[in-house]
Amino acid sequence: MSLSDLASIGSFVSGVAVLVSLVYLSLQIRQNTKHSQALIQQGRAARISETALHLAELAASEGLERCFQGAADVSSNDVRRFLFVCRSIFISAEDSFFQHRQGLLDRAAFDSFKSSLRSGMGSPGIATAWKMTREMYEPDFRDFMDRTMGDLTGEADVEARGLARWKAVVAAQKTPAA
Repeated sequence: MSLSDLASIGSFVSGVAVLVSLVYLSLQIRQNTKHSQALIQQGRAARISETALHLAELAASEGLERCFQGAADVSSNDVRRFLFVCRSIFISAEDSFFQHRQGLLDRAAFDSFKSSLRSGMGSPGIATAWKMTREMYEPDFRDFMDRTMGDLTGEADVEARGLARWKAVVAAQKTPAA
């Protein structure tokens, strides 16, 4: 075996090693991407859960509840507090929008986000807060929110989560299946 044959074998082995390294690197990148997306989703879930718990604590405030309902006879203090609550909701929504736009939030999570957004915007108060503060947000997100809201009036969505609906679902569960 000549020196040039050994050099050819060495080149071949080196090429195979590079190919194996590239395949391994590709697998690592894919795994890191999935890990990053899982962390983003976990952070998103934690943020949404924390917001929901804070909203539950604030529900004891009659003035804030009236703000959610879109009542006109509320105090300026209640409106100010309510706008801070809504700002938290809108910043969370903007973050999910940006994550999806950057490819970090997959289609299923984004569709879930849009569904909950439509449901939340069903509150006349939140829709009003959006209209009052929409200029504070990035233009693409603002357009997205405006399109998502569409022609929502809020009545059906608010009633779907109200006391009457609760009682109907509880009663339906207690009724034996026919």
